[in-house]
Amino acid sequence: MNQWKKDLGYENHKYYDFLLAMILLTGVLSVFLNQSILLVPTSLLIIVALASKWYDGYSGSELELLNHRTSIRLFPGEDTELRFRFRNKSKAPVLNGRLSFSSNSNIRADDTFIRKSSKGYQYSVPLSLMSEGEKEVRLPIKAVQRGVTKVTNIQYRFPHLIKFTPISMDFLPLYETEVVIYPIQKPVYGIEEVFQVAPGEQRASFSPFEDLLTPVGTRDYVSSDPFHRIHWKASAKTGTLQTKVYERQVDVSWTIMVNVTQETRLGNEHISRHIEDLLSYASYLCHFAAQNKYDFEMLVNMRRPHDRPYFYQPEGSGYQQLKESLELLARIQVNQLFMPAEELMHRLHHQLYKKKTIIILGDIPEHTYRYIREWSRKGLRVFQVQVEDSQAVLVPLSYKGAYV
Repeated sequence: MNQWKKDLGYENHKYYDFLLAMILLTGVLSVFLNQSILLVPTSLLIIVALASKWYDGYSGSELELLNHRTSIRLFPGEDTELRFRFRNKSKAPVLNGRLSFSSNSNIRADDTFIRKSSKGYQYSVPLSLMSEGEKEVRLPIKAVQRGVTKVTNIQYRFPHLIKFTPISMDFLPLYETEVVIYPIQKPVYGIEEVFQVAPGEQRASFSPFEDLLTPVGTRDYVSSDPFHRIHWKASAKTGTLQTKVYERQVDVSWTIMVNVTQETRLGNEHISRHIEDLLSYASYLCHFAAQNKYDFEMLVNMRRPHDRPYFYQPEGSGYQQLKESLELLARIQVNQLFMPAEELMHRLHHQLYKKKTIIILGDIPEHTYRYIREWSRKGLRVFQVQVEDSQAVLVPLSYKGAYV
């Protein structure tokens, strides 16, 4: 499949019409005037016409832009390079050309390469390719703000080596390199007190729950030990009664729910003007949970074409879970359709299957407190991130929906 659409320019036909007219004129004059010397310019014009046609056909005809799927992941303020690797398999060189492309405003390069547009930035860099040659173009860029950037409108323009008119090459496929910019972290205070103890797989020095499949040793029997805990083989070896000791475990798991909408006085919902702050607080919570090896899941009420029609990160822990969560936050766009907060809470309510801590970021509409009351009855702890004096603080919610 050809990657490029070549445009020789609207004056291309005029050029060849002019050459044809000059060839006929000089040829006819040489016959009528019986001056063979006039065949010299005729021959030169024919050579120019043929050479122009040859360059029209071969220039850029086998130009290839390597297009592998690549994701570049950054935080705002970090620097990297955009790389474009070209191969010119044709016998015709392309000289003094310029590569141009567009991006949104999430990234920015050196000012010498930029032209501001309504949708972001347009870039133009010099590029020449020798016949059957290869070259890599590198453009230093800086991550500016959260989001995902794809390079679009890739075009290569170079002058015709004979007629000097510009030739345009438009790149047809979607360029597969993307720049994913994670949200910054904004601290949430009071987070250390947030945990929900339940049986689980995380080891703990002190816990009311034990894993009966993971014995770790024995100790001397005391009168308060249950009879079924006696380790008879160990008791026979030592001559005294021994009790089995099991690994103590807890489940500290979070559900992070981000409501990116807010209600108007008339009860209508729209995207919150604080959406970037909410996503930054969510980023901080994900980092904290991953560092402390907590299991966590995350829900955001932005719609997406998926089995779950909203942004959802299944429960997990560790670095890979954090990476996927940050990427989910990065891919949220403010111009997407949103899901009403009540619908998101309804879906969350029907997927809860164990005790955990629920952390809500964003507004809580009054008519959704019935879910919080139900969660409290089931023994779940519910918190909301509230902003007080420009600081985000975790506030526990009581059974009735009022703040404790």
